[in-house]
Amino acid sequence: MQKKACDQCYNRKKRCLIHPASSICVRCEKSSLACTVSRQQLRGGRPPKRGLPGVAKESLAVWDYALSEGSPQEEAREELQLVIKSSSAKEPGERSPGSTESGFPQHLEVVDFYLLHDVYMFGFTFAEDFQRALEYCHRHSPDLLDEIFTAITSVLSWARFGLLTADQVDTHDALAVLMLGQALAAFDSLVTSTGAISILRCSLSLVHPWYPDIAGNRFLETIAIAPILWDTVWCLLHRQVPVIRPLFNRAGIIDRVAGLCTSLLPILYDLCVVSKRLTNESAQETTLEEVEHQIQSWSPDNTGLCLDAYSDLEILSMRTQAMMYRTAGLLLIHRLRHSLTVEDAAATALASDILEARSRFFADAGTSAKLQNTSFPLFLALLEIPISLEGFWESSTWLRTRPACVDRLFVLNRYYWAQRHSGFNGSLFELIESGPEFVPIP
Repeated sequence: MQKKACDQCYNRKKRCLIHPASSICVRCEKSSLACTVSRQQLRGGRPPKRGLPGVAKESLAVWDYALSEGSPQEEAREELQLVIKSSSAKEPGERSPGSTESGFPQHLEVVDFYLLHDVYMFGFTFAEDFQRALEYCHRHSPDLLDEIFTAITSVLSWARFGLLTADQVDTHDALAVLMLGQALAAFDSLVTSTGAISILRCSLSLVHPWYPDIAGNRFLETIAIAPILWDTVWCLLHRQVPVIRPLFNRAGIIDRVAGLCTSLLPILYDLCVVSKRLTNESAQETTLEEVEHQIQSWSPDNTGLCLDAYSDLEILSMRTQAMMYRTAGLLLIHRLRHSLTVEDAAATALASDILEARSRFFADAGTSAKLQNTSFPLFLALLEIPISLEGFWESSTWLRTRPACVDRLFVLNRYYWAQRHSGFNGSLFELIESGPEFVPIP
């Protein structure tokens, strides 16, 4: 195995590939350069700390979220602690694994990480695994841009020179692309909401050949499932096919964003496929009925779930999300069959079920609780029942400022109802496509 890049590739920061039939690397051979290895060999092992900005305590500053006394962050921590105490239904003295008597995880860094990133997970129980997965990605690509260009180089070497096969390209390169893609998509959705879906779908397309390897690693589920859910939600509303059909090598997977709905994702993928085929009349009604029956029969409790590690509030949140997503799937199927009309009792009933599930959550958990990761079914319900949007976003996250993607959802909602009141009676999907651009979030 080649241990050391030649001087030319090293100076250009390129991957050095030696042709099996030659002692000269491919790049030097193509460029007619002298392929030498004369520089001094650096010591092995992990490189020493470089004191880069944003790196502290062997982790990234994004999760070294310092809270000062009296700061808004500290107030959020105290408020969150009260919610945990008031919402938990566990017996006195019983607490979730890894937590303290206050209800917080043993490591305060995890609390700070959750307070900053709560919009991407249901609760504390998911924070430690997500943080560890991010640290894992960073450990394998401390200089992310360098890793991305390395990934591109390896794939180009595979495609152009035929020196590698797809299974020889490092899975960590694909993992870095997947993590970068969802990070950029999340950044865009929060700040400008102009290209999040394009970024996300592009990254999923790039890693598609290596997805089975990623999906087979239980530790990386927290990285892989969320972007697939996000893409699926977009495709459901735009009658497109998601980039990746989810693969699960075990039953009972509980995800930080998809929650108990993980086993529902393959069915929603099939719904996207049928919906796309219906646009050119290549699918039959019986096919749609089969998917509808699968959704009606689906229950997360049929997949061997083990909820012992999660708090009562987290379990209630995830069960509520599962109920809302199941109903949202049925509502979409109804709208595939029926155009928009002035009165549609069936659609209104399904939308009401989504809103009632949400109301029951706050009745059980308390009005100060937050219900994350239910924006998609809630968005669908509000396209059937014209009620005020005030307070909906605020009740779904601890974020103090409303992200750009939510503002765009509100703009689309107003446009949608203005068109319906003007007498539009086409399909829901036609009206969504003709309206202002938006990013549907899970």
